[in-house]
Amino acid sequence: MRYLFILIIILLFGCKHSQINKPKPFDTQLNKDERNWEYLYAIELQNALNNQDDMAFYFFWPLYLEARYENKLKIYEEKKTK
Repeated sequence: MRYLFILIIILLFGCKHSQINKPKPFDTQLNKDERNWEYLYAIELQNALNNQDDMAFYFFWPLYLEARYENKLKIYEEKKTK
């Protein structure tokens, strides 16, 4: 009985509880313009190929093409304005 009491005391008070910082809305704001979606989708496509995951590849392929088109369009418009 004594060992059980000591075990319960150790389990209850043996761990230190630290205060968890809760994220605030401004911590999680994303700026779509700062992300290189083409690069991120290319990584996902490569991972899909490496893991032989056809469904992931078919999911990310149109997103990659759209991001690539948007990047090409930005580059074209930057050259056009110069």
